[in-house]
Amino acid sequence: MKIKRFLAKNMREAIRLVREEQGPDAVILSNRRIDGGVEVVAAVDYDAALMQQAQRVAPVIAEPVAAPPVAAPAPQPAPRRAAAAVPPPAPVTPRPTAPLTPVAAPELQQLRREIGGVRRMMEQQFASLRWKDLHEQQPERMGALRALANIGIDPELVRSILDEMPAQADGERARFLPLGLLSRRIPAVKKDFILDGGIFALVGPTGVGKTTTIAKLAARYAERHGVRDIALVTTDHYRVGAQEQLFTYGRLLGVPVHTAANGEELARTLFRLSDRKLVLVDTAGLSPRDQQLQAQFAELHGSRSPMRVLLTLSATQQAGDLEEIVRRFKPAKPEGLILTKLDEATRIGGALSVAIRHRLPVGYIADGQRVPEDLHLARPDQLVLRAMQLTRQNPALPQDGTLALQYGVLNAGS
Repeated sequence: MKIKRFLAKNMREAIRLVREEQGPDAVILSNRRIDGGVEVVAAVDYDAALMQQAQRVAPVIAEPVAAPPVAAPAPQPAPRRAAAAVPPPAPVTPRPTAPLTPVAAPELQQLRREIGGVRRMMEQQFASLRWKDLHEQQPERMGALRALANIGIDPELVRSILDEMPAQADGERARFLPLGLLSRRIPAVKKDFILDGGIFALVGPTGVGKTTTIAKLAARYAERHGVRDIALVTTDHYRVGAQEQLFTYGRLLGVPVHTAANGEELARTLFRLSDRKLVLVDTAGLSPRDQQLQAQFAELHGSRSPMRVLLTLSATQQAGDLEEIVRRFKPAKPEGLILTKLDEATRIGGALSVAIRHRLPVGYIADGQRVPEDLHLARPDQLVLRAMQLTRQNPALPQDGTLALQYGVLNAGS
């Protein structure tokens, strides 16, 4: 291990000197302020095993322990001859304490930035160490991690799946076990519930395919029970042509289509349709941040008719956007998901992660425009298989550096 001391005006300059002389693999061992700047001690070619051992051993900070009380000496009898009187000690005048010099705001901000830079640098170094250990000592877990990350599964979910894997597993089992563990976590319905009838309202942001999905659900029911007991209702009076699209599907299917401009009209319409076994309500597609969203939820739940809400999500959306949508539509109390546009997605791990995290059962998946051929009952194992097929069709393996930063802490403490 090569250790060297660097002197610089500030921490940024010191880090630059370390990188120039010792390279990006250098590790800062200590730093402190000195007159005129900072002192940094850095090292290269250090012993990784010792570093990892040091990480596992928590630093013990010794607290000051009060000294045991000393027993006072037994009183001695006074001497027979009087001792000379001892003059009292002179009063001690306390020294004035010099006031602390306040740190200027710009200097404090600069110091915080420098400390933050050092912290990020150390986190990267530790992540690299842990990633290297995972790569060398646990190749099975590494393979599982790569497979799940390639699907697009959330890092926290990957962590929980890897924690369930045994320490030792042969290659074939290590290959399929994480996919099985992922499949077990996906909440899905156990039956084709749309065939049982009821009142269903589809909610979700604009452009996810709610209207086409309603037509597919109606056609799915009609294949089993006919069209006599089906009715469609639209509350979408915002989007141009939205009602016309549903009316077109209604004419093709041979089922009536009703409109409702507000909550009162929706309640009256549903009351009139109480003799229908299946009523599908198409709502307006609104942005998750639209102020009309809460009013839409109030309209749906203001009716006395029992209504089940299904959240429609597009599998093409990013995981962060899906998380925001689910959070914003939570007041609608959806009891399940319908995933659409699987034929346009390159990764569906984000959608699966959101369903698992919020425990929303996936009811149906849609992967095309055909009615009703492109609507399927969701099965967890089939969803995982579909996710793997998409990764093979659209290979985009993440870089080791990215994986190290995202997953470097997975084996911390193991």
